[in-house]
Amino acid sequence: MVQARLPAALVRELDRLLEEGYYRDRTEAIADGIRRLIERFSKRDRVARMVRLYLMGKLPRDSSIDEVGRIEKVKDVRRAISEFYGTDKVDEVLGKLRGRKL
Repeated sequence: MVQARLPAALVRELDRLLEEGYYRDRTEAIADGIRRLIERFSKRDRVARMVRLYLMGKLPRDSSIDEVGRIEKVKDVRRAISEFYGTDKVDEVLGKLRGRKL
């Protein structure tokens, strides 16, 4: 069992989904959300994971490519960035990382 605290606004939206009949109860809704989150990240290919971890700061900036895996094609990296951020334009990606609305 896991207990979690959620912001009131999020709980209201969750309860709205229950009222509309999408889920039986909060437990079912939360379990489905977690299942979808796990599925989303487990299906990403190796390059996408590596790029995401690097951009999130989870990989050291001075990591060598040998430490994080081998990238053979630049287009694979661009595709991974584009899939994750909706664009491969550097300014837009950095804006999203910094929380700016574009």
